[in-house]
Amino acid sequence: MKKFLLLSLFLIGQAAWSQTTAPSKREVVGRDIGQLKGIKVSGRIIDAITGDALVGATVTVPELDITKITDNNGSFELTLDRAEYTIQFRYVGYETIDYPITAVGDGRMSIRMIQEDFQLDDVVIFGRDPEKNIRSTDMGAITLNMNTIRELPPFLGEIDIVRSLATLPGVSQVGEASSGLNVRGGGVDQNLIQFAGAPIYNPSHMFGLFTAFNADVVNDVTLYKAVVPARYGGRSSAILDILPKVGSVNKWGGDLMLSNYSGKLSLNGPLIKDKVSILGGFRISYINWFLNSLSNPTVNSSQANFYDGNLIISAPISENNEFTYSYYTSYDDFAFASDTTISWNNTAHSLQWKSRLSSKLSLEALGYYSIYDYGIFNQSGLNDFEINSGIQDLGGKLFLGYNFSENNKVIFGGEFKQVKIQPGELTPTGVQQEILPQKVQDELGQEAAIHFQHEFELGEKFGFSYGLRYDTYRYLGPRVVRQYRENKPISDGSAISETNYGDGETIQTYDGLGPRASFRYSLNKASSIKVGYNKMYQFIHLISNTATIAPTDVWKLSDNFLKPQIADQYSLGFYNNFKGNIFETSIEVYYKDLQNVVEYKDGATLIMQNHLETELIPAEGKAYGVELYVKKNLGRLTGWISYTYSRSLRRVITAFEEENINNGEWYASNFDKPHDLTLIGNYKVSTNTSFSATFAYSTGRPVTFPEAKFDYSGINLAYFDSRNQQRIPDFHRLDLAVNFKLKGKGRFFDGDWTFSVLNVYGRKNPFSIFFDDAEGAPPQALRLAILGVPLPSLSYAIKF
Repeated sequence: MKKFLLLSLFLIGQAAWSQTTAPSKREVVGRDIGQLKGIKVSGRIIDAITGDALVGATVTVPELDITKITDNNGSFELTLDRAEYTIQFRYVGYETIDYPITAVGDGRMSIRMIQEDFQLDDVVIFGRDPEKNIRSTDMGAITLNMNTIRELPPFLGEIDIVRSLATLPGVSQVGEASSGLNVRGGGVDQNLIQFAGAPIYNPSHMFGLFTAFNADVVNDVTLYKAVVPARYGGRSSAILDILPKVGSVNKWGGDLMLSNYSGKLSLNGPLIKDKVSILGGFRISYINWFLNSLSNPTVNSSQANFYDGNLIISAPISENNEFTYSYYTSYDDFAFASDTTISWNNTAHSLQWKSRLSSKLSLEALGYYSIYDYGIFNQSGLNDFEINSGIQDLGGKLFLGYNFSENNKVIFGGEFKQVKIQPGELTPTGVQQEILPQKVQDELGQEAAIHFQHEFELGEKFGFSYGLRYDTYRYLGPRVVRQYRENKPISDGSAISETNYGDGETIQTYDGLGPRASFRYSLNKASSIKVGYNKMYQFIHLISNTATIAPTDVWKLSDNFLKPQIADQYSLGFYNNFKGNIFETSIEVYYKDLQNVVEYKDGATLIMQNHLETELIPAEGKAYGVELYVKKNLGRLTGWISYTYSRSLRRVITAFEEENINNGEWYASNFDKPHDLTLIGNYKVSTNTSFSATFAYSTGRPVTFPEAKFDYSGINLAYFDSRNQQRIPDFHRLDLAVNFKLKGKGRFFDGDWTFSVLNVYGRKNPFSIFFDDAEGAPPQALRLAILGVPLPSLSYAIKF
């Protein structure tokens, strides 16, 4: 027993310095010393300084040609025969550990890994097995770790999660200061963005200038843009899954960052030593000094503020059970020229339980409550008012996973959610008012789904992944629903009656099967071909006639007039790594069919509209494209090149000629940008100094220009003919940054100075084109540029 205790303590303490001390053979012993085969060796890999779990680290036994990947808790398990082995532990940006052992009986080890002083492999997209892109059946699944994102030039002093994803093929934004992502021809509302499992409806600060997620509390970010696993649903384009960090259970630490535009602080440590950890983060802006320094009198009299906060409590109550609670909040307000204020805020709670019921069976349960509120406040002194809207999303998910073998696993699950939308409530706030109070009817919907996913391999050549998801949806009262005259366009004038539905009464139901499947054929160890198919349903829609999310937009549930969006996507890809995985390349082609896409009648009124069906038109869509990707993972110079040729088109054909758009012909969507090129480079000058650069080019997005103007009762009105037939000028921009690392005493204090310049050559990229009327002349086109000059930023970050 004494020998066993000494060996166990030795195992736990050795990994942190195994690189500098010649390791001796360790015995992994346990309760059954006499076991001859089937020895279970398990463990957990963590950061030696912070105590964070290292998710996706590789554990290799060269003698048996076995490689395992650590799970979301940093844990792994090996089955060995009684013999001597050297286990190798690898993780991107950390020193590799070779760990000799003698397997005698079941045992457990704790591995503490140290970050490399000279991190040559920080820019690694997957941050896991370097051959995963070749061997897995995943298509269009992109995982970014924080080391990758930190190498990009910061935007206004901060690294930006959402903008980092926009540098990858098939992912774009409509322009500067735009929130959300457009993925493979989809709108921003067609992406489900979730933080710790809870949906987030507006992922931006300051209309998109900042992302609403603090990178210091994020572990990694995964975007699914092709074949989406069956466990995800509710959106028709892509899934963005953001996983938070958890705090250390054995020591306190933190991060502090200050820039000339914003600042943030995070702290983490044990609430109960070795049992319960806490991590808290807070971020705030002080950008008003910059706005006030601008020459535009409208802008320099405006005010902008935002903050966000996070709290994560993790309780690994046993080796096989862990509870995690996550709280997230964000707030924005923008006072435009001191008379109108626009505000919005997100709040999300989630509670997750992960359990290993046996060596093969695992369980995961998650409950969440998410709120999104937004409003407009007019304080001009004349007819003051406020408009408030909001969404409440309450749901739960359950997953059961069973591993038949290392290369054969299945996941079953189900989920339920209830969404309540307050589309708008107008309240007069002044002393003398000509505006009457008004409230748009609330909406209530319920979604439920069951699903399964099966992944397996047949030999070295073939890999399969297939799944099926069955979605159901109910649109519920209370609500007053109109009936309209047949053979007439839906309008206020064609309404003939109304039906009152009671509280909880079913108004409309929809359901559908969503199969997903992908197949991988390996040509050799360094290259493979994959094909995939994906079908998804979406029961909530963003009602907006702008190209990006704005606080004035309205979210709308599917009802008896507005059917759910349905997307069918087909994908084909070729993947190749060479020179020992130093270079990674891929080419993917895709085609997507979209049904029941929302479009708008000419002159539609969307704000405070009780019967939105009178302003909407159902449309069909299609998107297709080719994505090229080349990435260099190792060396002093790292980075990637991504190029996408894509089209996103819409068509509206109805039974009524006056409702058809562009005579029923296909036309470009608001976010159609055929050419999109991004060049990313990071050069390590020395251990403590690096330069990074980003160059982006894309085709200008479509717009509708007036064809003429005419006089109506003494008022000049614009005449518009065809929709989205012109484009704003092409977008291109160069960003540069230099980073200096300052080493403190020991490993507990690191300082980083980062100086960056956005828009180095002062390109006036247009965010929009608008027109000003001049008497006796055609309308004059004017360009609105968000960043029309080089914009420097300086930030300082420390770890403690």
